[in-house]
Amino acid sequence: MPKVKLTKLAEENDISFEEAMEIAKDKLPEDYLTGKGKNTWVCEEGQEILVEAFYVPELVPKFLHGVVKHAAPNPHYVYAYIKEIGKKVPVVISKHFKDRLVGKRIDIEAIQDNKGVSYRHAPKKIR
Repeated sequence: MPKVKLTKLAEENDISFEEAMEIAKDKLPEDYLTGKGKNTWVCEEGQEILVEAFYVPELVPKFLHGVVKHAAPNPHYVYAYIKEIGKKVPVVISKHFKDRLVGKRIDIEAIQDNKGVSYRHAPKKIR
């Protein structure tokens, strides 16, 4: 599935372009969107996330990218630097990924609740 214009995705899902643009900027990393205004294109991975977010935006977490800096003392966590927020945060991972991700770029889901924001690793095959 190649890139698709955001205007086309908005039409197919019966929502306004402005609303689609707001959801896309909120839920997707910057590198999933290209272009400006009505000439905005969405990559393949971003299309799947957006279609889900159009129906129930509260249930779809924000996706970010980060670089793993080092492992945490707890084997279920690593510390990753996320450029979009400008800081290093603890990220929940599967235990068997602990030593394999150091120095690598990973996809991260930011989950917001009443206690704050938590981050977890989002492998591509799980999404």
